[in-house]
Amino acid sequence: MDKATSTEKIAAKDWAKEYSGVSVLITGAAGFIGSHLTEALADGGAIITTLDNFKAGYRRNLDDVRERITEREGDVRNPEFVQALLAEIAPQVIFHLAANASVPGSVQEPAYDYEANAAGTFVILEAARKVLGKNVAKIITTSSGAVYGEPTSFPIKEQDTLQPISPYGASKLCAEVSSRMFHRVYQSPVTIARLFNTYGPRMARFVVLDFLRKLKADPGRLEILGTGRQVRDFTYVADTVQGFLVLGMLGAEGEAYNVSSGTSCSVTELAHALIAARGLTGKTEISYTGSSWVGDAQRWEVDVQKIAGLGYVPRYELVEGLRQTAEWFDRTGGESDG
Repeated sequence: MDKATSTEKIAAKDWAKEYSGVSVLITGAAGFIGSHLTEALADGGAIITTLDNFKAGYRRNLDDVRERITEREGDVRNPEFVQALLAEIAPQVIFHLAANASVPGSVQEPAYDYEANAAGTFVILEAARKVLGKNVAKIITTSSGAVYGEPTSFPIKEQDTLQPISPYGASKLCAEVSSRMFHRVYQSPVTIARLFNTYGPRMARFVVLDFLRKLKADPGRLEILGTGRQVRDFTYVADTVQGFLVLGMLGAEGEAYNVSSGTSCSVTELAHALIAARGLTGKTEISYTGSSWVGDAQRWEVDVQKIAGLGYVPRYELVEGLRQTAEWFDRTGGESDG
C-alpha cells in the first residue's frame, strides 16, 4: 500500500478512495460500525474480506455490498482459523472491530467479554506477526473511551490516566496493552482507535435507539436512565468510519487516538434534540430513574486534536445525525438492519 506522504494530499478527498486496490480484512464486519466501514471501503474500491461470528452482527447488514466482498464466518478467538485465513488472503490492512461492545453485557458476562476483546485482539496480532510479518502495512485495533473510566480533567486527552470502571473498559485496556507490546517487541504496525458513543443507522442498542423506541411506544413520556446529567460526545457513524480510514492511512504506529465528534452534550440535551426531531416539543414529559447501570461513566468530553492533526474533520452535527438515524428508524423500526 502506498501511504499518503502528507495530510494535505488527502485531506479534501474521500478517504475511502485511498484504499482503492488495497487488500483489507475487516473483523466484526457485520456489526453496526463494521458494516458501515465495509460499505465505505467497498465504495472506495478496496479488496475486502469480512470476518464475523454473527454473535452480535447481522448478515443482512452486508446485503448492499455482498457482491463486492468475500465473506468468512469464524471467530477471532480461534488462532488456527485466523492464521489460515491470513495466509490465504494476505491483507495489507486489518481493521479489527470484532468485540463485545456492551458495558452492561460485560458486567453480566465478564469472561466472554475478556475472551472476545482481549484474547481476540491478541490472536489477531499474533497471527499477523506469524503469518504476515512485514507484509501487513497497518493493523487498527478498536478500543473505547471506557478505558478512561471516570476522568477527572476535561477534555479527555490520549495521555490521560487509564482507569476503567467496567469489565468492558478493562478488556479494552488489555487489548491496548497487547497492541503496544506487539509494536514495541515485534514492530507490528498497530494503531489504536478509541471510540466514543457512536450512533446511527443499524445501531442495535444504546441511548439514541432506546429513546426512539420509547417515543414510538409512548410519545407523551420519555424515561431517562440515570439523572440525565451524564455528558457524552455523540458521534455519527459516518464520522467514526472516517476516523478509521484516516488512522489506516496516517495513524502513528504504537499510538492511540480518540475518535469522536469533539462536541459534548448531556443525555437530557440529547433527549430534547430527539424530541424536537420527532416534532414532539412541548408534548413529551421527561422522567428520570435516578440511577444507571454499573460501569456507566458520568462525564466524557473528548479532545480530538490528535486525530484532527491527521486531517480528521467531523462532518455531522448532532441534529443532522439524529435526523438521519430517525429516518432509518422510521423505515425499519430499528430492527431490520440489526
